[in-house]
Amino acid sequence: MTDQNVTPEGSAERDKLAEFRGDLREAERKAGGEIQLGMAVVPVGVLLVGLIFTFFAPHSGVVLGFDVLLDTDVSRQYFTMLPERIYSIILLVGILLVIATILSRSAVVAFVAWAAVCIQAVYSIFAGWMRQSRPPSEASEGIGWGLAMGIALSILMAITLSFVVFRKSTFQAALAAARREEVDEDPVLRAQQQYLRAGLIDNTGTDVDAMVDDRRDRSKRRRAKRAEQAEQAEKAEQTEQTPDTDEQ
Repeated sequence: MTDQNVTPEGSAERDKLAEFRGDLREAERKAGGEIQLGMAVVPVGVLLVGLIFTFFAPHSGVVLGFDVLLDTDVSRQYFTMLPERIYSIILLVGILLVIATILSRSAVVAFVAWAAVCIQAVYSIFAGWMRQSRPPSEASEGIGWGLAMGIALSILMAITLSFVVFRKSTFQAALAAARREEVDEDPVLRAQQQYLRAGLIDNTGTDVDAMVDDRRDRSKRRRAKRAEQAEQAEKAEQTEQTPDTDEQ
C-alpha cells in the first residue's frame, strides 16, 4: 500500500536519505547548519541591488546616500543628523551580511543577517522620521525618494529573510520525518521521547544520553555466560567419568 500524499519531490528527497540512515540525528544537525535559498534568491538579489542603489539616490534634497554614510561636507551643510548616519552604517552592514549569506549558505550567518536587517528596517523608519521632523530654521529638506526607497526595501528584505531563515527545506523535512519513523520503530528511542515529553528528566535526574540500546551487548553476554556454563558442565562430567575409568 503506497502513501498517496507523498509528492515526487518528497520521494526524491527521501531517496537521498539512504546514505544517512546510520545516523539521522547527525545528518539533521548538518542540514540545519545550512539554508536552502532556492527561488528566494531572486527577490533577495533584487532587494539587495535596490538597497545598494539607495546610496547613489537622493537622501534629502541634494544630499545623496553615500554623503550621509561618509559624512561629507554636503551632508553637514544640510544638517544631516547622527541617527541618519547610523542608519546608513546599519544599511551597509545589512547589505554585506546578506551577500555573505548568499555566498556561504550558512544558517548562522543567515540568522545574523536577518537580525541586522530587522534592526535596519526599524531604524530606517526612525531615520525617516528624524529627517521629516526638522525645525523650519534649519536649511534642510524632507525625505528624499532614495531614503523612502531604502525604508520600503529594508522592510521587504526583513520579511523575505524571515521566510528564508525560518522555512525548512524539503530535505530537512524528510530528515525530520525519517527520525520520527525511527523513533516509532525503535523501543529505546521511543522511551527517550516519552521521558522528554513527560518531563521526567528534571524530576528523576535520568540521563537520556545514557539510555542506549544495549540489547545486543546483553544478548552477547548471555550467550557467553551460557557457553561458559556448558563448558563447566562438560568439564564436570569428564571429571566424574575419570574415576569410573580408573576403577575398571
